[in-house]
Amino acid sequence: MKANEAGSMARGKSKLFLWRWAVSLFAMGWCLSCGHKGSMTIMVITPTGGLEYWEDFNRAVEASAKSTGIHTELAAPQSVTDYTEQAQMVETAIARHVQGIIVCPAHQLVLNSVLQKAVQAKIPVVIVGSPVALSANDFAAFVGWDEAEAGRLAARRFVTLLGGRGEVGMVGVSPTVEGSSVIERAFTEEIGKAPRVKLVGVKYGLSDWARARQAVLDMEAEHPNIKGIFTTDEFSTHAAAFAFDQSGQKRPLLVGVSDELQDLNGLKSGRTDALIVTDPKELGAQAMQAMRSVIAGSNSTSYSSSNSMQLPVYIVDKQNMNDNAVVAELFSETH
Repeated sequence: MKANEAGSMARGKSKLFLWRWAVSLFAMGWCLSCGHKGSMTIMVITPTGGLEYWEDFNRAVEASAKSTGIHTELAAPQSVTDYTEQAQMVETAIARHVQGIIVCPAHQLVLNSVLQKAVQAKIPVVIVGSPVALSANDFAAFVGWDEAEAGRLAARRFVTLLGGRGEVGMVGVSPTVEGSSVIERAFTEEIGKAPRVKLVGVKYGLSDWARARQAVLDMEAEHPNIKGIFTTDEFSTHAAAFAFDQSGQKRPLLVGVSDELQDLNGLKSGRTDALIVTDPKELGAQAMQAMRSVIAGSNSTSYSSSNSMQLPVYIVDKQNMNDNAVVAELFSETH
């Protein structure tokens, strides 16, 4: 699916969510004023902290929640690979009997059993970002972005930049991080369609800048003819952008996944050739909107896949980044 097609699909589904929300606003107000003492509490659990992306996401969730008097509490493990810590945060939210949980799972399987506990406790769960290996009936809604399209867009850009010929490598997070793995599989499949472009290696940075930098340098050392490197998260993208900064040599082409301002500035300055970006504010607003709709609409724990939506991804470069609405919004926050 092309990015503009994904955008049309997301806009259509967004209108559906808006309609459901509008219909349920009156019920939400009644629920808050009569059904509970004080405000509801929604626990928001992201895969890691310290990134502008998740800070923007959290601010959007909080702003959407406050508009109807809902209280949110935020939690995140130090690293995206701290799966057990994230699972414990969900356990804690269940033990506190919060009224809802919004969670972006770092691992597709690790959270399964604890999320089923939330179902048993009749706590609605909105899954954000990456899907989990649960039936759609076990969570209230899924709001994500098209990670497979991110991989395909990056592969197509490399084929274009390389003129259809050359070696490329990839630096991801971890083979056990579902979001990164989806991107990597799609990238591999799309690159495989170009007979003269070869994927020669895959390494992992484990969401650590120093490890990711070393992985990028090792990739180049092991494959001296490599022409391009694809990085699938913010840490490896930033690491790759600066790995060749002091070398004085011509660097491989770099395409990465990141909405961080430092990486967007790196795109402007020529450290990176293209970035895959998404809209963290839209992700947060839609996640909270889905939660409000579920809370206002029913106390039932029987859900449907119709409560799911997928947001678009975009690929930007130095030439077109100023025309992208997501990039423009991110830069506007700094002025």
